Amino acid sequence: MNSQSGRSGRKDQGPQGTQVFSREEVSRIVGEAATEEGSHTRAELTGVSAEISGQSFPLGSARVVVGRASNCDIRFDDSSVSSEHARLTHDAAGWRVVNLLSTNGTFVNDQKVSSQALKDGDRIRFGRVELRFHGPDAAAGGGASWLPWAIAAGAVAVAIAAALWIF
Repeated sequence: MNSQSGRSGRKDQGPQGTQVFSREEVSRIVGEAATEEGSHTRAELTGVSAEISGQSFPLGSARVVVGRASNCDIRFDDSSVSSEHARLTHDAAGWRVVNLLSTNGTFVNDQKVSSQALKDGDRIRFGRVELRFHGPDAAAGGGASWLPWAIAAGAVAVAIAAALWIF
């Protein structure tokens, strides 16, 4: 029952059939789970202005440039939008919009901003183009914020079980 696996010398099962994983395998599993969760909880912008009303603009990476230029991630063909108008960034604190010295400014909920943290439902305006921000939890139906903690707790439990079984 405690036979060695051909994969990186790890033991397949511990006492009573408990699965035992190496640290590398736990990191890989946690990374895959986080990637799967992220794919279901992406933030997006939804058009409010007449020209883009109802259109969805997914925020597919942690750094998205909005503007009129062809190299922008989200492009608007509107003369009030600068070539590189603003940047949306995501980090551990959440999503943030940063104005990139645009001519007509970036506004969040009708307040001109140079940099502003975003909340679900915020209205963002680039020149005359207005959109609504939908945060990751809202896109998933809310309530998924516990998932990363549950994954981390599971990984810790597996690591402790593996350490106890090995020693």
